Amino acid sequence: MTTEQAMAAAAYYTKDTLDVDRWFRVADADYQALLGALDLPGLFADRTGSLRLLDVGCGTGRFPVLLRPHLQPFPLTIDYDTLDPSEYCLQQIREVLQTPYRAGQGHACGAEDLADLPSAHYDIVWAIHSLYYVSPSAIGQVIRHLRRLLVPAHGTGLAYIATDDSFYLQVLRAYRACFATPIQPLRTAQEWADGFHAASGPWRQQTLRFIHEVPVDDEALLQSYLHKCVLDASQPLSQWWQHARLHQLIDGYRDGDLYRFPQQVTLFQFGA
Repeated sequence: MTTEQAMAAAAYYTKDTLDVDRWFRVADADYQALLGALDLPGLFADRTGSLRLLDVGCGTGRFPVLLRPHLQPFPLTIDYDTLDPSEYCLQQIREVLQTPYRAGQGHACGAEDLADLPSAHYDIVWAIHSLYYVSPSAIGQVIRHLRRLLVPAHGTGLAYIATDDSFYLQVLRAYRACFATPIQPLRTAQEWADGFHAASGPWRQQTLRFIHEVPVDDEALLQSYLHKCVLDASQPLSQWWQHARLHQLIDGYRDGDLYRFPQQVTLFQFGA
């Protein structure tokens, strides 16, 4: 069943809390790095006519929007099913999916509910920045269910997860040390690598590194960005600065007139 952690994260994804425009001014770097790492012809060129795709933890659909121009060489219709505990996200992604995507079923649940999905086979299943909220004991089970959903022989699974060294996880650790928050420690790429090692089936990993840049003089952008990193908007930036641990962490990444926050994210690719 969907974890309390996943539901706490989903509570942040509302129209009144999530500032999508500000967030993606910074975080589009994640998806550009991913686009540069993916073998798009390998994923899409050998398919004919149509394929089925499941987006686990779809969020608001930024990645398929950025991917769409890169799909023009491939004459495909992509039947695009979604899964997310946030009803807001499920609604938003339906509004942004355009040809060659064809919006399919939306499942209001988390990754730990994959066992409850109707029996189906997908050509591609991906989970992009969305497997952080699985309980540690359920990682192996989720991997098995992701594989079960893939078309045998040629189905491809992708998971994109930050490492323990990324700023995402650094700032959450510091935030949790300073403030009470419903957001618990996130699963890391290292934990998922251990899960893939323990599971049967083919897989490989590639670690991508990139920088999130925020102008020092844009306090509204910095606050919005940091709130999204910790999935908690209850503390204004002025309160963050009152805690030496947070202040030192953030200021340590100041480079002239920019904050340059280093991110390190692992791309896992696996088969059925």
